[in-house]
Amino acid sequence: MNRVLDMCVPTTLDEVARSIEEVNKFLEDCDVAPRAVYTVNLVLEEVLTNILKYAYRDGKSHRIDLTVELKDEHVAIVCSDDGHPFDPLSIPIPDLTLPIAEREPGGLGIHLVRKSCHSLEYERNEGRNVLKMHVKVKSAPPDGD
Repeated sequence: MNRVLDMCVPTTLDEVARSIEEVNKFLEDCDVAPRAVYTVNLVLEEVLTNILKYAYRDGKSHRIDLTVELKDEHVAIVCSDDGHPFDPLSIPIPDLTLPIAEREPGGLGIHLVRKSCHSLEYERNEGRNVLKMHVKVKSAPPDGD
């Protein structure tokens, strides 16, 4: 049976932190492996913080809709905001072979999200950015099993 957590996240740092804690508790209550909980935490912190920093410039209050669904093999996360159109998948992958002083600033957080998720999809739908992320729940057994 799939379990679902739907949330409306007000756009403040305190509420983002509280929401991530609620997602962690939901996943832990569903007996999700600690490594997957950590990965979801990392991904959500990066995505939600980026929305707060860059999506809104009007000083008004907004909300982020967040759905976390535990499926057989993965956690499906859908994050939707009404900020400026922004497709994080359009950002080029940073060249990590260059020395730090020669790299273009930015993009490392999005790169981390890409590397942490099994799959990512973006669409602009009815004035909202919709980012769909999938994090695998099951990891390979430890050596020797």
